[in-house]
Amino acid sequence: MRDPSATDDPGMAEHESSQGYFGRLIRELWRDLPFSVLLFVFWIVLSGKFDGSHLLVGATCAVAVSLWTSRLLRLPPQLGLSASHPLAGVFWLRFPMYLLWLARQVITANIHVAWIVLHPRMPIQPCLVRLDKPAPHTFARLVVANSITLTPGTVTLDVDVAGYLVHALTSRSAADLRSGDTVRQCQALFLRTDPESGRGV
Repeated sequence: MRDPSATDDPGMAEHESSQGYFGRLIRELWRDLPFSVLLFVFWIVLSGKFDGSHLLVGATCAVAVSLWTSRLLRLPPQLGLSASHPLAGVFWLRFPMYLLWLARQVITANIHVAWIVLHPRMPIQPCLVRLDKPAPHTFARLVVANSITLTPGTVTLDVDVAGYLVHALTSRSAADLRSGDTVRQCQALFLRTDPESGRGV
């Protein structure tokens, strides 16, 4: 028996297919909106141009890069809490405060390292620090590891599920790491629930 929902009109089928494609595209645009905004702000900071043509090009590039990379981020292995929404667990409202905190840490560490280099005795005390601070997922571990490496005087050597192995230039840098402030600030960027199921992590 013929399916009453089936259609022999190729034009109708093509129309429904295009509607489905644009629907998926709109959902992807909405889902990736925070990342697009972040890229657009980064574009403005780097370009320093505020005329219409530059802003239009920047917005277009931000959206295009966001759409392209979001599909890459959904490839295995799973990056965030959700395989289909790898960036959905980011608390974007906390991101500006995190950047300000990180900038302050970088400036302070730069001054500390400069003092060591200029000191006649160069009082370095290199050591390895193991931070047993589990992160909720791969993306969170990536943010923590890079935040540590961006701060002068410390370099992340290895990352695993249980924590991080870091080389510290001085005992002060090692003490700052052991305080756990860097890990807490980074992990505060991530929500504590699965965006798809609502389960806590």
